[in-house]
Amino acid sequence: MVNEIWALLGVVRWRFLLLTLSCVALGVALASRSQAGVMEVGDALLVLFGALAAHVAVNALNEWSDYRSGLDLRTRRTAFSGGSGTLVARPHLLGRTLMLGLGSLLACALIGLFFLLRKPQLLLSLAPLGLTGLALVLLYTPWLTRHPWLCLFAPGLGFALMVLGTRIVLGGPLEGRDLLLVLVPLLLSNNLLLLSQFPDIDADRAAGRRTLPMHLGCEKALWVVLAQWLLAYGVLLWVLFNGELGGAALGLLTLPLALRATWLLRREPLRARGLLPALGLNAAVSVATPLLMALGLMVL
Repeated sequence: MVNEIWALLGVVRWRFLLLTLSCVALGVALASRSQAGVMEVGDALLVLFGALAAHVAVNALNEWSDYRSGLDLRTRRTAFSGGSGTLVARPHLLGRTLMLGLGSLLACALIGLFFLLRKPQLLLSLAPLGLTGLALVLLYTPWLTRHPWLCLFAPGLGFALMVLGTRIVLGGPLEGRDLLLVLVPLLLSNNLLLLSQFPDIDADRAAGRRTLPMHLGCEKALWVVLAQWLLAYGVLLWVLFNGELGGAALGLLTLPLALRATWLLRREPLRARGLLPALGLNAAVSVATPLLMALGLMVL
């Protein structure tokens, strides 16, 4: 029983759930700056559980679909790409993986419905975010991965919705500065998935996917990665010198990691000696930057 529970943790790719914690932390920090009242800890924990449920759902459904399509059997798996490999080793968990994905999605939807019923004044701002998030979870693997540019922006949009949803539930209507800062996790999350697609081009092609590295080639896709890093850190530099939320610029501390990843990828993006460390640095940048932004907003 313990072994199967541990295996299901593999299906949900538990290490990547840290990104959800980071994005929710940023949403909490933005909410704390927007309202003078005391934030309810229970609400914050429920929002976190709903965000984790959404992330678990998309990961579990992705693992279920990738195994059924045969993609998992072709993937060159790394610590940061290619899925967990759990169902390849334990195919009997296929049905439980589907139930875990659908159950987590239902839990996320019920939590969103709870907040809508409790705070009906948020209907026009929160409901569109929730419906978009549910659509992303359901459509990402079967449909969005067939369209290169949609596949690029879907991950970042999903995590941006976590930040915005947390901010609305805990802090009320959005402000323009919230939309500006949410660009950072959006762009960095796009890059997290984009770079992880580099080793999977052949396997993805065999499964009928059309990712951006496949569509443009790795060299041109790398320019997209660099552009998104540039824009993300550009936002942080702007708030440092022009915005009242300058504490969020603490996220600039991860810039050396992005620069190091760029240096490793500068010549041959598919060279394992450079790609694998770059994938690790990319994951660190994506998780640590929103967390540092949240910390800066809280204490500076």
